[in-house]
Amino acid sequence: MNPIEMSKEVLATIHHSYELASYATPELRGLFNDWLGEIEVRVMDFVNSRKRIDPQELAAHFKLTTESIIFMLGKLAREGKITLAARGNRTGKLHLLKRKES
Repeated sequence: MNPIEMSKEVLATIHHSYELASYATPELRGLFNDWLGEIEVRVMDFVNSRKRIDPQELAAHFKLTTESIIFMLGKLAREGKITLAARGNRTGKLHLLKRKES
């Protein structure tokens, strides 16, 4: 998948997630945020144990869809916790580069 198509999917996933969140009760949103926070910590630990990683590898490891991982990585990058970089290569994969240093 090329980076432009992947970006379109990320935006669609974000829109759908926010749409679903508007129907959830405060209790369910709290539980989801707790779960998401725990998964984020595990993703960051996994990323830090490697030099580079791609979303497909993370998705397989955590048994989540690539779209969910991309959503999570985008959130972590917006929060300044990681740095994302797209690198040109023959496979068309995106690579996640090291956690952002404090």
